Amino acid sequence: MPSATLDPKVVLLGLLPLLAYDAAITTSPTALLRHARSIGVLAVLLVLATAVSVATVAHWAGGLSWPVAFVLGTAVGPTDAAAATSVARRIGLPRRLLATLEGEALFNDATALVLYAAAVGAATTGTFSALHTVGSILYATVVAIVIGLAAGFLGRLGRSFVNDPPIEIAASILLAYAAYLPAEELGASGLLAAVVAGLYLGWHSSSGAFSAATRLQSEVFWQTLVFLINAVLFVFVGLSFHAFTAAARGPLSRLALTAVAVVATVIVVRLLWMWAPWQHLVPRRARGARTAERSPRERLVLGWSGMRGAITLAALLAVPTVTSHGQPLAGRDDVISLGFAVIIATLLIQGMTLPALVSRLRLSEHPAVADAEREARLALAEAALAHIDHAVLTDGLPAEMTDGLRARYVSQARRLQPQAAGADDEIALQRDLTCLQRGVLSRLRDRGRIGVTTLRTLQRELDLQEAAMERSVD
Repeated sequence: MPSATLDPKVVLLGLLPLLAYDAAITTSPTALLRHARSIGVLAVLLVLATAVSVATVAHWAGGLSWPVAFVLGTAVGPTDAAAATSVARRIGLPRRLLATLEGEALFNDATALVLYAAAVGAATTGTFSALHTVGSILYATVVAIVIGLAAGFLGRLGRSFVNDPPIEIAASILLAYAAYLPAEELGASGLLAAVVAGLYLGWHSSSGAFSAATRLQSEVFWQTLVFLINAVLFVFVGLSFHAFTAAARGPLSRLALTAVAVVATVIVVRLLWMWAPWQHLVPRRARGARTAERSPRERLVLGWSGMRGAITLAALLAVPTVTSHGQPLAGRDDVISLGFAVIIATLLIQGMTLPALVSRLRLSEHPAVADAEREARLALAEAALAHIDHAVLTDGLPAEMTDGLRARYVSQARRLQPQAAGADDEIALQRDLTCLQRGVLSRLRDRGRIGVTTLRTLQRELDLQEAAMERSVD
């Protein structure tokens, strides 16, 4: 295979803002606040514990100096939002766990990258200041939040003057950089700024500034874009891995054993962390029903969901080649090889076995979440029926105009009633009708009675109806 690698600036400046922005805009801010305590512990303390543990193993087993070992520890500390949530959403992980994973992956980047910068500085200059590092974390966080909120507000304000989905989607790409670049220029966390901007716009996505067409097209566009970005990143991981392995110091057997030890440390530290008694840090009376202690099965799933990805890759590629004195940085290729091993192992071992683990543990959505969604859907249908009745009485609308709408909302309300009789039969009938209509469309097209444009227009309407029906069933 050919040797190929990415410039770290391409990853840090070109790709990561988009990944952070997309992960944030699809995350629920209320869920993040609800799980703020556990997210904060994972995003800060777990990153620090992982960095220290990995550095210790890399120093004693791999022979790396302490500063270089801490560069490796801080690089593999943060989890990857796209890797964790893409698997979790596909397998239907309960939302309370998904919110924790998303929040951790969104906010641990700022902690890890500041610690990483301090470790790189210690490795290249030989100096380190704990007080300066803590101050840097606070400064990077506060400034990034301010810039992210400002970028999100300006983005929302600009969208209120535009009603063109392609332009709005293109503007959303620029918005990720509009939050990221100023924060980086001021020495703050650009990723956190992009996250805050995404959270702000995601919270206001249902307002009048966003049309239905924009939301539908934007969701599909960003899903495809993020998939392609992650695919490109991990293809380059595979193409460049053997080059750094060959350049690493010492025998390959020692590097392989060190890699096994580092990977095991990353996985075991996270699993053990999930059983640490952090819930006792908050008085029991301060905990509500929604912040209750997690079950052992949930802790196991959270512990097994620590996949590493783009942030770790960017940090590894950005490790300097020389010190401040112009000398080659000893152990750089070892750090990159060991970090790549963590990425590949966690994605393959944990990422590919997580669906089976969730299925075996039989985790399910909390009944309160499902009930809240059902009640919200029922409230929408009842509000529509009440408005139809009001319009008939006040405006004198004819029955032939309102009967069809009334029947549709009555059907929705009946299906949403607890233990509704015949709901499954009605859904099955709707699916049969949709399939029948698709067949009619195909026959009309084959007979030349409609063109492709008409076919696609009507087919899209059927697709939207079917998608809405599937979401209501889920």
